[in-house]
Amino acid sequence: MKYIYQDSTELPVQRDFTEDLRTFLGITSQVIPLENSIIEIKCKQKEALHELKSRIEGMNNFEKKLETLLRKLVNEIDVEDVIPCTNAILQTCSENLGKRREILKAEYINIENGTPDEYKKIEERILDVLSRFLIVGVYGAEKRFELSSNTNDISGEMEGWVSGLQYRYTLTFTEENLTVEKLLGSLSLPGWARAGILRKEEKIKMHNLSDFLITFLEYDTQKNMRIFLENKKANRKFRIEGGDHRYFVYEDDKEITSDKELGDFIDMENLARIPEKIQAYFKTSVSTYNLSKILLDEEDAISTNQIFDCLKVIAEQYGVIVQDCLAKGHNKEEITIKMEEADGTRTEKYITKTEIYAQLAEVGSEGIEIAGILGVDSRTQIKDKKYLIV
Repeated sequence: MKYIYQDSTELPVQRDFTEDLRTFLGITSQVIPLENSIIEIKCKQKEALHELKSRIEGMNNFEKKLETLLRKLVNEIDVEDVIPCTNAILQTCSENLGKRREILKAEYINIENGTPDEYKKIEERILDVLSRFLIVGVYGAEKRFELSSNTNDISGEMEGWVSGLQYRYTLTFTEENLTVEKLLGSLSLPGWARAGILRKEEKIKMHNLSDFLITFLEYDTQKNMRIFLENKKANRKFRIEGGDHRYFVYEDDKEITSDKELGDFIDMENLARIPEKIQAYFKTSVSTYNLSKILLDEEDAISTNQIFDCLKVIAEQYGVIVQDCLAKGHNKEEITIKMEEADGTRTEKYITKTEIYAQLAEVGSEGIEIAGILGVDSRTQIKDKKYLIV
């Protein structure tokens, strides 16, 4: 399947853009009200805490001013008989205000500790709504995958980033361990070994690493990779790293590829196929992606209420393609793409500017702002942008 504009040029991202756009509109309609409800809860909490604090401070000020006033009055009258009365008044005031202060302080602590539980549930809903979308819906994002493995468990992480937006997923896998054979198939690397019947000599020997365990793996969308391998006894360890057809092999900390004799025995073409095998493994063997964190300019976007700003980053990428669809399409009120099958059959899909604007306008001012970024608001002129899409 190939995705093209109406003028038959290819889309910069080979995906059903109209479907991704509809999904983006849907998650925007869900997420912005959720974030606004958190902001409202925090505002109410702040107001309630401010009121309680003001009342406590007011009682403290009253008690201090009352004592100052009574002491001044006693000094002016200069009669010892009024001193017991003054002390009784101050003691009664202190006892009554003290009890009331304790009640207000307990209420303050209860609001301060209880409110986060209320909006934490909403934050979890935001992560849940965004979880499936961010994996594939953020155009132009660089991605890094990481995997750690032992004899009975595999854990992993995926991180994506673009224009200050970062998102992280924890990964679970369908398998309990990962061997070289499962990931790469057959792999042999050279090493020095002593051989000979009458006289032992150092000779090059190819070591089959198929049953070695992959203990750590790192891979990114630029096809850079780093793999740590070790045998079951953990007394032999290899590392392969590199990218762009330049790879380096280490046994422990000694580089094999820099050894002129050993280096000639390394199958570099086989190593160059590793990134594609890693990519295929992640596509077929990840069982769950769980969105754990969203950052904007290295700040937690959930706790700082910046999810709307994250959506604007995504909208900027989508807006470029929206404008290209309008420029290359026949109907300037529709965002249209074509899908071309392998046999040349073409079908069209579209979504109207009016439909996009109407759905976003229901969200409120934030939705209208995103409509402007997408370029479906007639009052807004979208800026020229270069694609970040790879």
